[in-house]
Amino acid sequence: MKKRIIRDDEGVGHTTVYETGDFEYVNPIEFYSNHQIQTVMSMERDLLLMHNLGIPISSINAFTNKRAIVWWDEWYKEILATEIPPNFIELLGNNSKKEQIKLLKGQSFSPNQLIALIFKAWTDFGFTLSQYTGMHHHKGLDESELPELVEVMSKKIRKVGETTLTEGQLKHAVEFRNRTVSKFLDSGDTWHCFFLTFKALKGKESWKGGQAHYHYISDKFQISRSKAVEQLKSEKYPSTPVHIDLIDYGHQSEQG
Repeated sequence: MKKRIIRDDEGVGHTTVYETGDFEYVNPIEFYSNHQIQTVMSMERDLLLMHNLGIPISSINAFTNKRAIVWWDEWYKEILATEIPPNFIELLGNNSKKEQIKLLKGQSFSPNQLIALIFKAWTDFGFTLSQYTGMHHHKGLDESELPELVEVMSKKIRKVGETTLTEGQLKHAVEFRNRTVSKFLDSGDTWHCFFLTFKALKGKESWKGGQAHYHYISDKFQISRSKAVEQLKSEKYPSTPVHIDLIDYGHQSEQG
């Protein structure tokens, strides 16, 4: 986990950004456990320090660490209790592209169901987890002119840092920015990949009138893993007929 503190231009407050970044071939339960505990601990520690209560830092660290572990334990139990659609579990042991596409036709999952699937893929099938991201802005944009942070909330623009771009140009940059996030499950030469784009999350891909969704490919799709990663990081992701509806997903403000 990478933590960035972005100070407001006025010097009064700041925005804290927690970035997962790319990673490869990890035990997903161990990875998420460390990430979530560190994030919760850091957030609560910052809040306590902000109020300047005069509590020793060692006591704050012990207190926030204990609370973060409790939070993780509760969330982990919730994930383990999450029902996974059976077609996804069958998918993990399937070796036919035709059958994989058939299994995923008309399927959907929630963010918690995807995490539950990732955990089960590790515990029951031995699949590690990797994540890769690709970020792209619209053509003609000089990325060096972007401020450190841009946030679009309804019709308001909040920015931090120097920029020569107008509010309209900043809004355009956020509106037409696209990011691809892909999650690979690997076991030997076998792999499954679920990936999404910001456009899909914002309802700007032509699928069911703007339904948010994931795409799917695997080692059975006649593409090497390295080539798939290369394309997923580029502006053109691999072609696939599989769309998995993402349900129970809440839209959040766009940040850059």
